[in-house]
Amino acid sequence: MVKKRKFAPGVWTEEAFRELASDSSDTNGTQETEQSSSAGDKDTVAVDLDTTTAKKAAAGVEGDDSVEAPEKKQKLEEDDNGASTSQEKMSREDKRKLKKEKKQNVKHSQLDGGRPSFLLSRSHHVKLKLKDLRDLVIYLLTETKTLPWMMVKNKFNIQKVVLLYVGGLEPAHFGVDYQDEDARAPVAWASTVTEGPIAEMTNLKRFFDVVSPMKAGGEKNKIYAPVSQILNIPLSNSEKAKRETARAKARMPNMKRDGYMLTLQEMRELDFPLPSYLTGGSADLKAGWIETDQVPDPVSPEKRKLVAMDCEMCITSEGSELTRISLLGEDGEVIYDELVLPINPITDYLTQYSGMTEERLSGVTTRLADVQMKLKELITYDTILIGHSLENDMKVLKFAHPFIIDTTRAYHHTRGPPSRPSLKWLAHRWLARKIQIGGENGHNSVEDALTCMDLIKLKIEQGQGFGEYYNDQESVFSRISRYNRPKTSAVVDDEFIVNCEDATTYIKTTSDAEVVAALPKAMREHHFVWARLRDLEIGFGKAGPDSKAGSGHHPDQGRTGFLPYENRVDATEQEIQEATQSVDRSLAAIVDAMPPNTAFLVTSGQGDPRDMLKYQDLQKRYQTLYNTVSISSIAQEDRFDDEAQAALELGVERAKHGLCFFMVK
Repeated sequence: MVKKRKFAPGVWTEEAFRELASDSSDTNGTQETEQSSSAGDKDTVAVDLDTTTAKKAAAGVEGDDSVEAPEKKQKLEEDDNGASTSQEKMSREDKRKLKKEKKQNVKHSQLDGGRPSFLLSRSHHVKLKLKDLRDLVIYLLTETKTLPWMMVKNKFNIQKVVLLYVGGLEPAHFGVDYQDEDARAPVAWASTVTEGPIAEMTNLKRFFDVVSPMKAGGEKNKIYAPVSQILNIPLSNSEKAKRETARAKARMPNMKRDGYMLTLQEMRELDFPLPSYLTGGSADLKAGWIETDQVPDPVSPEKRKLVAMDCEMCITSEGSELTRISLLGEDGEVIYDELVLPINPITDYLTQYSGMTEERLSGVTTRLADVQMKLKELITYDTILIGHSLENDMKVLKFAHPFIIDTTRAYHHTRGPPSRPSLKWLAHRWLARKIQIGGENGHNSVEDALTCMDLIKLKIEQGQGFGEYYNDQESVFSRISRYNRPKTSAVVDDEFIVNCEDATTYIKTTSDAEVVAALPKAMREHHFVWARLRDLEIGFGKAGPDSKAGSGHHPDQGRTGFLPYENRVDATEQEIQEATQSVDRSLAAIVDAMPPNTAFLVTSGQGDPRDMLKYQDLQKRYQTLYNTVSISSIAQEDRFDDEAQAALELGVERAKHGLCFFMVK
């Protein structure tokens, strides 16, 4: 028996929502049904790749879902009433067992058959956020509470989830006005967008005829990294407590100074130059390099002396070279402070950072080789060298030393590792001291070295845990791997995204073609796959002739996600059209290789960032000039005034608004 629907094709009313909820394969199917029933007329939109189902819906019929005969329905109601009466006499424990048994039976029946599908709420009162996409991934692959903005029919039949990040898609392309406060509901764009490159994306139309507006998080002057918002999730209270307990057990009371030194593994991670005796002689020093001599009978580790070091550099024809070095003893006394003349011609004095000028280096005769001789005398095997991001100083000195305490590891950024705090912030936060304030008293290697020494002495005094922050988040990859039925994951991307080391597999790519080629195997072998297509980013500007779009990328690829505004030029209409067609073909290839019952989620992450980047660059340029020259000498075009601030806020708001698409193959 076939029943005609009372609601329009494609738009699922409250009646349809309840009807489908009765078959729902969701863990909390009953909760969803009750929630739907009490929500009033909460319209939803069906999102399904099954064209047969779509055609039947359009015809006003209900596929294979038949309506029960009246006499059968009455019998079931009688059975239900009887069950309700008997349950009144049950104990609380019996009720709990019965509820659990019913839940398991629902799961088993769902796994036996029933095609999964998505139903999006058309009247959800809040615009979707990137974290909602993250929550959907967790919801599909584990057991969590239902989502208020989407219902998943036959959820437990979803075997895999693919989340594809496609930069370059923007709300305006799909007829969505991001400034419209009411633009929250899903939009049936495929039948309304008839012009522009997006209109020619036939595969996108075929797979996703509905698009949902989405907003990234941020502040009025900046947007938070969209990828991090999608792939990181707050820790549960129990997991927070578990990790804090583990950290407390690992803390060593009254730890000595040598306990804060970088381990060999940490030195490798931070790319410190290593003495040959720490590498087993496998990496002998290159010509022009020196290392601290190893001694057979060193002092005990806790008795090693502390020496703080800071260097200033400039840019020469051969790269970064030394212009000043300062060494301070544990009492804060300067033991060595020298200006250094680079060997190669200077192309940029980096005055705003180094304080160096042509006049200041005039008459200087000290060279790097002279400094190295002094270092061999002052820095011995009984010395612990202290500094901030000291690996950079060691490289410019061409010097390797085994014992290092780095303030970027001894102290944490407020976001926790692997973010690294600035020395200026550490001085303000922990020493109540202002440094690097610009002008003649700006960057000063003696001042910076003293700050490092005082920070480490304070750390040793206060003990392990002081000045440390921990990010109470974990990656989606980690969360699904901790599920009682662990899920595997893969990252297919050209960027080393934060926490991708938590994924089971990481596949580095350099083009969209490589992404498409790598995905079939990744989708077969893993439950969750993250991937990114970047060719459409050319629509937000491509790399100029004198710019580098990214690691190993040809400028014409338009892979400009992290390219500064000043290095972008507009792409031609033909280039944008070619990129659009390329992404559309990639979508078809990905879906074609996708296993059945795979949830496919696509997001742009954000909107057009160009205005935001333009005014952020102006703000930074103005701040640098403000700290180094008089205000009267700053040109009008380099000033960041109230008008520029307003333009920045508008640009940030535009960049926050993106899109997302959902389907199940």
